[in-house]
Amino acid sequence: METSAILLCIVLVIITILLWRRLRGSTPVSGLAYKWVLITGCDTGFGHQLAKRLDKLGLRVFAGCLSEGGEKNLQQCCSARLTTIRLDVTKQVDIEKTLCLITQEMASSSGSVLWAIVNNAGIGSGGPFDWITVQQMQRVFDVNVWGLLNVTKAFLPLLKKSCGRIVNVASCAGKLPGPGLSAYSASKYAVQSFSDALRIEMRPFGVSVHIIDPGFFKTNLTDAHNQKRQLEGLWNGLDQRVKDEYGEDFYLKGAIDFMGWFASSNTEEVVGAMEHAVTSCFPCVRYKLGWDHKLIWQWLAMLPSEIQDVFLGASFPRPAMCK
Repeated sequence: METSAILLCIVLVIITILLWRRLRGSTPVSGLAYKWVLITGCDTGFGHQLAKRLDKLGLRVFAGCLSEGGEKNLQQCCSARLTTIRLDVTKQVDIEKTLCLITQEMASSSGSVLWAIVNNAGIGSGGPFDWITVQQMQRVFDVNVWGLLNVTKAFLPLLKKSCGRIVNVASCAGKLPGPGLSAYSASKYAVQSFSDALRIEMRPFGVSVHIIDPGFFKTNLTDAHNQKRQLEGLWNGLDQRVKDEYGEDFYLKGAIDFMGWFASSNTEEVVGAMEHAVTSCFPCVRYKLGWDHKLIWQWLAMLPSEIQDVFLGASFPRPAMCK
């Protein structure tokens, strides 16, 4: 009887905590009209959707786009509050121009502050490390890591003044690397580690750091056609020795849409978490998103490496010379 009572108390405490967290997290910060947000990578995907959503909420949004088309798409469906900026996060001159623009506009807008930056811009490079050039690896790190670091560095003084927020988009691949994702996983590991360290460093200044940690979702990054085209480009660029080592059968099996098995079409889940990180009075430190992340990847990441290798290796074709 005593054991049952104890278990019941534990269950009630857990339910109470969960309800309290949900109710507390639904409270938005005040004065959204005076809070400005910079989002990188707004041409498509999560960044594009977040820019539109925050604009509807009344925030002043600065949407960094890589292309003219990306800018026009946002301008056509958003209010005059939203400002599009041509921003390539790998170019320091673009970052400095963006900082100059926001600083100048803040000077003429009394009471407004830069409340948050959302480091969303990112690229992937699928394929075995053996197939990827150093230049391709460097490109992934230039966008996913150095771009994020440089943007954060540039806007940190403004965020200290506002006691604002930094929202970094990572990935489940930054906790559990998979075969064929060595470059991407390594870059997202860097984002995870940097964000965790920065969160502690910035706490005394009142600046909070939040990690968006999605599983696989249907975006341009996981699109089957894009993945196959990228893999085809890598295969065609290999010398004959490497092709003979792996064999054409490896390439054809590798072109199968493995990500499509897990990718969720509910991108609103990620965008909603990003919105929460920016606007909630009590944002989460880390947002684990996607059914695959919650049911598979986060638990697999806790297991010994030997077990992880068996599970992840099952989806990786065997090279011809190793059969």
